[in-house]
Amino acid sequence: MALCGDCFEDFVHPLWHELEAKNDEFWRRFGRHERWDWDDESATLTFTDPSLPTVRINVSIVGTVQGTSWQWSWANRNITASSKLGMEKVREYGEANSLEKLTSGFLEADEYTGWEMTAVAAHILNAPGAYSFPTEHGRGWLLYQQFQQLSV
Repeated sequence: MALCGDCFEDFVHPLWHELEAKNDEFWRRFGRHERWDWDDESATLTFTDPSLPTVRINVSIVGTVQGTSWQWSWANRNITASSKLGMEKVREYGEANSLEKLTSGFLEADEYTGWEMTAVAAHILNAPGAYSFPTEHGRGWLLYQQFQQLSV
């Protein structure tokens, strides 16, 4: 049996705050950079700024929103396996805990869905943070796996 809608919100709410704290810590540690660049081939996100050290992050794509539809990366055949590492564990967690929103490849989405699903994935995978970025047709969400501070 799937968790009721309000029950899922009760489940997600503290995880969203957990992710928010992780992201705040990331920005405190590294600063807010002027520019970001995504390299699909290497699944890396790089933050650059003339006055801050460059930060390169290995990431996993959590999912995307296009219009009013969320798609998990594990359900998207257009995303390479190396760009969605760990996401299968999120689906498996959903199966083990009867969380239908984690096992349905597509969900009806609103402005919060991407961050909610990313917060759950970050908790399950113990990710140190996450990032959202615009895509050609909507938005995408990434989980940080490991990061490296490079010289200026």
